Amino acid sequence: VMAGQPVRYAFSGIANSSNVRLDSFYWRDKLPAQVRLESVVTGTYNFPGTYKITYRVNGGEPQTLADNLSTSKNYTLAASSAALGLASDERVTEIMFVFGQAPAGFAQVEKPYLHCKAVSGLKPESFVNIADVGGTYEGVWVQAVSRWVTAVYGKPTPLPRTGY
Repeated sequence: VMAGQPVRYAFSGIANSSNVRLDSFYWRDKLPAQVRLESVVTGTYNFPGTYKITYRVNGGEPQTLADNLSTSKNYTLAASSAALGLASDERVTEIMFVFGQAPAGFAQVEKPYLHCKAVSGLKPESFVNIADVGGTYEGVWVQAVSRWVTAVYGKPTPLPRTGY
């Protein structure tokens, strides 16, 4: 990515691939401080049902972005700071899809996406995005975590002098 440019996170492999139903099933993304959430594309899932999406701002309590969403419909939800009415010092730090029960074989059909924007003034370095998915079976949590590194590119400062 480059400072001030769009960043799109695409998610795949969200599923309950076990042979038992999981309760409290969810998937979540913890957004790095170097990006700002703009919109959420929900994707679709292979079992009929409803779910909700929550978000956290600067580590605060979860708030509902959308509720009673159909697993068979793909929604695009505005989630920018302006759309959520956030103060200038607030940012979305976490987005979570809460499904409740997920039968064995539950899986995404169409990919969900998080559309973000890299903050201005990023230095050429890298940052990590962390996503996890999980649920409970007989009161025991079963979870999987995925991490990926995003490299930041930019022009060197100062620019090299040429034309001597």
